[in-house]
Amino acid sequence: QIGKSIYPIFPDQIAFIKRNHFYMICTYIPIVGLLLSFISPSVGIPLIIIACIYNMILSGFLKRTFEQDLNSMFYTSNVIKKAYAIQQLEQTPSLDVNFKHFTTARRFSGILGRVNTNDETSIFSMLFKLIFMLDYHLFHLIQNSFKTYEDEVMACYDYVASIDNHYAVALWQETLDDYTIPEPSQNDSIIFENLTHPLISDAVPNSLTVDQHILLTGSNASGKSTFMKAVALNIVLSQTIHTATAHKFIYKPGLVYTSMVNQDDILSGDSYFMSEVKSIKRLFDIQSHKKIYVFIDEIFKGTNTTERIAASESVLTYLNHLQSFRIIAATHDIELSTLLEDTYSNYHFNESITDNEISFDFKIKAGKADTRNAIELLRIMEFPNHVYHRAKAKANHNN
Repeated sequence: QIGKSIYPIFPDQIAFIKRNHFYMICTYIPIVGLLLSFISPSVGIPLIIIACIYNMILSGFLKRTFEQDLNSMFYTSNVIKKAYAIQQLEQTPSLDVNFKHFTTARRFSGILGRVNTNDETSIFSMLFKLIFMLDYHLFHLIQNSFKTYEDEVMACYDYVASIDNHYAVALWQETLDDYTIPEPSQNDSIIFENLTHPLISDAVPNSLTVDQHILLTGSNASGKSTFMKAVALNIVLSQTIHTATAHKFIYKPGLVYTSMVNQDDILSGDSYFMSEVKSIKRLFDIQSHKKIYVFIDEIFKGTNTTERIAASESVLTYLNHLQSFRIIAATHDIELSTLLEDTYSNYHFNESITDNEISFDFKIKAGKADTRNAIELLRIMEFPNHVYHRAKAKANHNN
């Protein structure tokens, strides 16, 4: 109900506008003329006419000088009114604000708003406000209360923002099939049951205890990247909106760093591999005493196999020695899982081929990847038989 078509700048970005006492008195001159007209019409009526014309011209001129401030004040008054209404509801948090300080803003700010919005439908209402300079008069009355009790004004903003944030989280939670309130822990591990990616409908859940670095292997589209993103996102969500898309989520709060979805950059001249190098290099520059969660997807896939395995083993071994780090990395190189098996727990995702169709269960399993179906996909996708058999023979020979 506060709306978003008018954005506030008060009280942070505008200077206090000093009132002109003569202009404030001009509000009452038509009333004085009206009273005089009963005593001396020859004096009162001309005074009314002159005062009305003068005030209308003056109102139009002044309005141009503080119109943005007027809009902002109308918005801020709405925030105060809604904060007042919300804190009166049952079970809402209390708000330490004396709303008597803002009586004028709560009761009369609507008069200001109709001048500057599409609600203006009455010429009479507009003329009335111009004649009595209500915009100028009310603006300064309200501005004075806002400046005098600025801390209370900002408390109303914070209050409405807090309620709005919690309401948004509650609405999102209503859309989830399952979620839990995460449990922060000082234990150096993550424990989750039936964890899913928060942005995927009907996602396949996974359960795991992450108490050691993990190296994930498996083919493309088997679920490695989605699993890592699910864990990373749930750590972030747990620390921000206290929600995890799982049946159970116990974790040690910390920072999340990723090296995923790297791309080459034509403008900067960075190749794909250079982009990877820069992304991983920044992990070495982290300076924090907090727990550091690092997720690396398909490490160094932008270079040749020999150097990729050597560089990956060296980087992951180095990161292993950083006590505050917890690493989950994914690779297609089964050889890497053998080289790091003393320091990294091996897990994998796999697929199955039946009746010339490939299927994935998206479930994480202990150990190295136990299937190699890339060449079988050549057959399923109806590559020439010569291509398929030659590739299979080469693979068997190398094994």
